[in-house]
Amino acid sequence: MRCGRAAGAVALLTALAAVPIARAAETFDVSAFEKKAFEWNGFVELRPERQWLRRDSTGYQLQYPGETRSSVDRRSAAAEVSGVLRHGSLSFNFTGHASGLDEPRGADSDGRMYEAYASWQVTPRGIAELGKRALRWGKGYAWSPVAFLERPKDPSDPELAREGFVMATGALVRSFEGPLQTLSLMSALVPTTSGLNADFGRPGHLNPAFKLYGLVFDSDIDLTYAARGSDGPRFGFDFSRNLGSNLEVHGEWARTADASRALLTPGNGLAMHTRSYTSSLLGLRYLTQHDTTIVFELYRNGGGYSTSEMAQFFDVVRASASVSALAPVAGRAAAQGYTRPNAMRRYAYLRVSQKEPFNIVDLTPSVTLISNTDDHSYLVMPEAVYTGFDNLELRLRLALNRGGDSTEYGERPARSRVELRVRYFF
Repeated sequence: MRCGRAAGAVALLTALAAVPIARAAETFDVSAFEKKAFEWNGFVELRPERQWLRRDSTGYQLQYPGETRSSVDRRSAAAEVSGVLRHGSLSFNFTGHASGLDEPRGADSDGRMYEAYASWQVTPRGIAELGKRALRWGKGYAWSPVAFLERPKDPSDPELAREGFVMATGALVRSFEGPLQTLSLMSALVPTTSGLNADFGRPGHLNPAFKLYGLVFDSDIDLTYAARGSDGPRFGFDFSRNLGSNLEVHGEWARTADASRALLTPGNGLAMHTRSYTSSLLGLRYLTQHDTTIVFELYRNGGGYSTSEMAQFFDVVRASASVSALAPVAGRAAAQGYTRPNAMRRYAYLRVSQKEPFNIVDLTPSVTLISNTDDHSYLVMPEAVYTGFDNLELRLRLALNRGGDSTEYGERPARSRVELRVRYFF
């Protein structure tokens, strides 16, 4: 009876005021798709881990000099908040990140803005932005040789947010009929002073850069250029194309001129050398019918160290244990490039992930392999991610560094590492 009376009331109201109700419904539908004036989200994270150390490695000697540890427990925490404030054609975007680490050698904490920039939609086809911004140039998953204005990715966790640089950018976009469907031009200035973008390069430069994007014959193509400034001039291109509904191929190529790097001399000194080099990447992403995702990439780091150059570094570190005069040289060499991630020349990356195997809902196991194809050392990381709880993600990961003496992964301080990441989203 209640349902009948309600239906009759609705019918009567509809008959008496059809037009106003239709207008109200139309207004409701439009507002549902309007962007909110303020949106924000974030997460908090706890990450306990244990490392089993390789005490005869040069990495252990650099990180734990004079100690006799066989393992170490570390506890870290992090929080990240992102948001956007909108008013008409203006918006303000921000991402703040804070982290803390507790380990036997002591505790440390850090907090900084990853991004904080204002955006102005000047016209439907043009936009200008000013502030601290993390760009995403390039098509590579683990590496991006053409990412001239970015901090490098961590190949073992490439989807992590990264801190940007303070810059001014502008972009124009045009659409066309025919083989060239979209064309856009982005320009950027990244000024450097002693207190602004100090880790971008030498101070006193504006560092202009450009990216020209085109969607041509259903292929994404970028041409990138960074003018001479804090570093030498760089130019490159990248592409991405779907060869089918489940297969995508991508690649990058970059040429860097007049780049400086630290290099050990024949007499075991350390000097800065300038040279030009080429880097490249070729990769694919394949999704099978059973929801298995495969990402594979080959990377050539033209600015990296050769096997003989890296072997000299390992020899200097070992000798510094008995020759005290070499200890400062080994420390400076490590800090200035020899121990950075993927510091050598040729690498392969493979990641295989399976969505909900054996019908286990919300579970995604995967395995990642990063191999130094020059010295045949490698890092393998099996992991499992579970998202079956509201706003909660659990990730269990094991990392295994494997390789012989004087190899990149064989000289890492940790032989193995296991970690649990508990991340709550809000």
